[in-house]
Amino acid sequence: MKMTFIDHYDSFSFNVLDWLKRSMGPDVQIARLTHDDQLGLARLKKNMTPIIISPGPGSPKDYPETLSLLNEALAKVPLLGICLGHQMLGTLAGGKIKKAMDPWHGTATEIKIAAKNWFSRELPESFNAVVYNSLIVDLEQKTSPDWQVLGVDKQNQLMMLSHRDLPIASVQFHPESFASDNVETLARNFLQKIQR
Repeated sequence: MKMTFIDHYDSFSFNVLDWLKRSMGPDVQIARLTHDDQLGLARLKKNMTPIIISPGPGSPKDYPETLSLLNEALAKVPLLGICLGHQMLGTLAGGKIKKAMDPWHGTATEIKIAAKNWFSRELPESFNAVVYNSLIVDLEQKTSPDWQVLGVDKQNQLMMLSHRDLPIASVQFHPESFASDNVETLARNFLQKIQR
């Protein structure tokens, strides 16, 4: 199976790639594509593979090319968003980006499971994960009924999101961190969903 990792030049990108390859196994080939590679993005639009959206600096509005691509990809291929990628998918779901109550920089926080579905199955009711951001998807904004909030932190800020039917999911935290728990389950759940 082939996937595409859209890199927003985050300092953790190669750690995320390493985590994905370890978690998904040798049968999954992941090609790295930078968000500003116009030729690469044009090729991907013509021949889409499952897409993983990396963390990165700034907010979704700073990456109009990625947002445009994801908008086209929503009903076509599986999508997995991490941190900035989560915020991009949250934006497409109808949420708004706002500052988090407290900025996080390498802080472990408790994630509480709010709902169970294909992406959150086999996760415990709560687990610790590491966050490195100061922005979140606004829970107070009405999102499409096609989307489901799967996990929140102690302040009820959105930490996990997925589409109810399509193989699209995202996390606000960093699953590649050694201090994040149960993260292999997330990669495995995503892979199993898209292999069906």
